Amino acid sequence: MKTMNKHCRSASALLVVAGLLPSGIAHAKGPVAAPAAAPAGSPTPGASAAPVAESPPAPAEAPKSPGEQCSAAYERTQTEKLAGHYVAASAAALECSQLQCNAAIVQDCVRFYGTLETETPTLVFSARKAEGGEFTDVTVEMDGKVVAEKITGRPISVDPGPHNFVFIHPKRGLVRLSETARVGDKARVLEVTFADPLAKPAAVDKSSGAAPESHGGVPAMTYVLGGLGVVALGGFAYFRISGVNDYNAKNDQCSPGCNPDDVDPIRKKFTYSYVSLGVGIASLAGAAAFYFVGRNGSPSVQASVAPRSDGAMAGLKTTF
Repeated sequence: MKTMNKHCRSASALLVVAGLLPSGIAHAKGPVAAPAAAPAGSPTPGASAAPVAESPPAPAEAPKSPGEQCSAAYERTQTEKLAGHYVAASAAALECSQLQCNAAIVQDCVRFYGTLETETPTLVFSARKAEGGEFTDVTVEMDGKVVAEKITGRPISVDPGPHNFVFIHPKRGLVRLSETARVGDKARVLEVTFADPLAKPAAVDKSSGAAPESHGGVPAMTYVLGGLGVVALGGFAYFRISGVNDYNAKNDQCSPGCNPDDVDPIRKKFTYSYVSLGVGIASLAGAAAFYFVGRNGSPSVQASVAPRSDGAMAGLKTTF
C-alpha cells in the first residue's frame, strides 16, 4: 500500500513538472469547491480587467423608394392645406408632381399646385420716411421669424390668417403692424412709416397733460346773418319811433276825421317796423345757430328768412 501511494505521488509530481496539472491539484485529497463569484464591476484578483463589450449601433433606416417619397409628399399636400399651411402644401405638391412619381399622383399634384399658387396670399413690404422718401435697409419679421432681410419690392408667399409684423430699422427703431392675409390676396402692400427723429413734438397742454382740442373758426354765415339782424333791428327802431311820432301828431291835428292819404304812410311805417323786427330776430337766431352748429363740425347748414306783413318767417336746415 505504501508502495502504491508512493507511485501515485511520483506520477503527480511528473504531471506538475510537465505543466499538465496545476500544482494545487497535484496533492488534492478531495473535490475542490468552485470559487465564489466576484461582485459585478470588481476585477478578479491576479487577472487584468476584461474590456466591456459595447452595444452595437442601431441599424440606419433604409432610404425610402421614389414611390414612397411620392406618396408621402402627396399626403402632405392635403394635410398641410387642411391645416392652413398653404406654403408647405405648395412645396409638397411641387415635390410629388415630378416625373418619377406615378402618373395619377403627378396629375393630382399638378392640379393641387396650380390651385395653391392661385389661393396662397402674397405680400409686398414697404417702409417710408415721415419726411418723405423710402427705406430699403429694413428687416421684416413675421410672427417672430425673419421673412425679409431688406425691402426688395418682391412678393413673399405667406399662409392665410392673422400675422404680427415688425419692421426694424437700424437707426429709427421698429414699427409693429398686425394684418390678416386673405386667401387669394396677391401682391398686397403692407406699408409702414417711420417717424422723423428731427420733427418737433406736438404742443401739449401742461395743465391736463393732453393736446389741446382744436375747434373750428366762426362760420361766415354767422357774420352775414348777425349783420343783417343788427340792421333789421335798427330799421325796426327807426320805423317804430317815426310811426309813433307821426301818429301822435295826426291824433292831435285831425283825429278822428283825418284824411286817409295822410294816415296811410303812418300805417306803412308800423308795418315796416314789424317786418324789420321779425327779420332782425330771425337773422340773429340764424347767426347763433350757424355759430354753434358750425363749431361742432356740422357738414351743411342752410338758413332762410322770409319777411311777412306781420313780421318774418325764419327757417334753418341742418344736414348731417
